Amino acid sequence: MYGYRTTEYVKDLGTPARLELVRRHAESGLVAARSLRRPQRAVFLDRDGTLNEHVGLVSEPDELKVTEDAYAALAALNDSDRLTIVVTNQPVVARGLCSLAGLDEIHRKLETELGGRGVYLDDLFFCPHHPDAGFPGEDPLYKVPCACRKPGTALIEEAAGRYHIDLSASWFIGDTTVDVQTGRNAGTRTILLRTGEAGRDAKHAVAADHVVDDLKAAVKIVLDERT
Repeated sequence: MYGYRTTEYVKDLGTPARLELVRRHAESGLVAARSLRRPQRAVFLDRDGTLNEHVGLVSEPDELKVTEDAYAALAALNDSDRLTIVVTNQPVVARGLCSLAGLDEIHRKLETELGGRGVYLDDLFFCPHHPDAGFPGEDPLYKVPCACRKPGTALIEEAAGRYHIDLSASWFIGDTTVDVQTGRNAGTRTILLRTGEAGRDAKHAVAADHVVDDLKAAVKIVLDERT
């Protein structure tokens, strides 16, 4: 048996409710729009402070708690033609606070929490690196400059190549100026959230296209656009 990961439209329609959902999506053009033969529009999301509560560096699964507005926002995105992709810096690996296997457990927890509420991410990309040395217990293998650490765009470019994404028709949403600068660097439009860091990191002198209170409000802006 073989399988592959895809963002194209695949649904189990084995119940009347699911059959009705698929019928509605087919009639609205969503099924056809999700074909990777067509350029895709995506919403790139930061993780900490955007999807889950901002508690500093998350190094254990129990420290990750998805916010209520994130569930509602993802439900709206999953019902649209927008791909939903997380792009996150995770220096916990470089700093020796968490192994790659441990980070995978954290992301499995995220996937489980979302799935329990009937929502999902199309994919998740992370950078485990950190350029600065000097932390106790750090892993020198990951203490290197890289192109994947935001505001670098390597992860976004990887996602765009994998899923045929039109970056000029896409958005980046996050709670830091690093997220806004990342979106600018990648050629997406940007939304800064007042959750998490709320832009107080002040690492980049850059203005977002919009500033809103939470992820649900940000997604409303994205889905209200007519182009």
